[in-house]
Amino acid sequence: MRASAATALGEMGEEAEAFIEPLCKLFNDKAWTVQVAAIKTVSGSGELGQMFAADVCRLVFNGNSQTRVAAIDALTKMGARGACFADELEPLLDDAMPEVRDAAQKALALMAANQPSVPALPSAASVPEPAPAISNGPVAPSTSSTSSPPPLPVGLLFPGQGSQYVKMLAEVKDLPKVKSMLATAKDILGYDMLKLCLEGPEEQLEQTKYCQPAMYIGGLAGLELLRQEKPAAAERPQAVAGLSLGEYTALTAAGVFDFETGLKLVKLRGEAMQEAAQASPQMMISVAGLDQQTLDKLCKESLSGPKDICQVANFLFPNGFSCAGSKDAAEKLMEKALATNGCLQAKALKTSGAFHTDFMLPARARLVAALKEAEPMMKPPTCEVYMNLTGKRIAPGTPVAEILSLMGDQLTNCVLWEPSMKAMLKDGINEFYECGPMKQLKAMMKRIDMDAWKKTQNIHV
Repeated sequence: MRASAATALGEMGEEAEAFIEPLCKLFNDKAWTVQVAAIKTVSGSGELGQMFAADVCRLVFNGNSQTRVAAIDALTKMGARGACFADELEPLLDDAMPEVRDAAQKALALMAANQPSVPALPSAASVPEPAPAISNGPVAPSTSSTSSPPPLPVGLLFPGQGSQYVKMLAEVKDLPKVKSMLATAKDILGYDMLKLCLEGPEEQLEQTKYCQPAMYIGGLAGLELLRQEKPAAAERPQAVAGLSLGEYTALTAAGVFDFETGLKLVKLRGEAMQEAAQASPQMMISVAGLDQQTLDKLCKESLSGPKDICQVANFLFPNGFSCAGSKDAAEKLMEKALATNGCLQAKALKTSGAFHTDFMLPARARLVAALKEAEPMMKPPTCEVYMNLTGKRIAPGTPVAEILSLMGDQLTNCVLWEPSMKAMLKDGINEFYECGPMKQLKAMMKRIDMDAWKKTQNIHV
């Protein structure tokens, strides 16, 4: 019956757009017939449906063959947003299920035929590369010296929560440095992170206290894979940046702290944020299509009192934001946004709390204390780092004390991702690598700068 209802909605044309969110919830239905019907209806719902391409992409890795094939086929019908996930389909050419392999091959051929030609990326690997230093963890970019070659105009980008998926790390788990990180993580975390990433359950992997360490390790595993493929780009980037939790991965790549110190901080951060989120009903939503001024106005109108919270939490791309606050206020905002002319999307996010708002003040207090304790083990960055709090770079050699304040305040303030990317472009960076699961940052880059998107590669794990 649910499958028939989802199919019937698909025959309603544009009227089906009002039911997009309930349809997306059916992606997790136990019956594959329901999943397939929901996938087909969402992918056929025009531009609004295309906003959910990332949700559809996750299904190409999970479920039975019918669901996976339907998700692969759906991406080919979701325009440029669906095509953004072509890299995710490439590993499926070796999938154990022949029907999945065939579907992936057809989808990639169709995406390639519909894509405009993309200029080749500069070959960073062709630059002579000094031998990497020996390290127990990830190798940070080389420190500058008179004999060292200069940095390349490369930016390394690291995703945050929301890019995780069950089966992540499967293709890189046997790389020596990744194996070493996972062994160390088991001791620090007290559980087997690789098992959680490979087997789930998804509901556990989505929990903040598990997701943040998973994404931290995933980002550094992506960096290690990049080092295998293009060592010069991995070792000599001009700058790094990370989205929310990804900022910790970026700081590790910049040599501010080693893997063990970073993982301990991330573990505490995730646990503290989940605890703060559970203290009261909270919610985050994503909104696309409205400008900041309109969204700020709607946030204020959604407040029920002077102590209530509803605000923009992430500036992601032009007219693309996430907002956070109390559950009642966020639900009001979602309703108001959907009723506002120009709104393309307003949907609840799978996060446990209102991150980057004052709801995270208790978590901030714990994090700042941990950062102070870890300060003696930290070093100034070896390359530029674009910080979430300001959207601006800090230079190589910046004192650690200055970085700590930015990291602490990030937890309760807006993440300025779009300004960070625009600043990187203005500062001459023209080659980008998104290191980590999925393709969230590359998809946003397409909305920020089309030329930069063409020069952004995803190092998927």
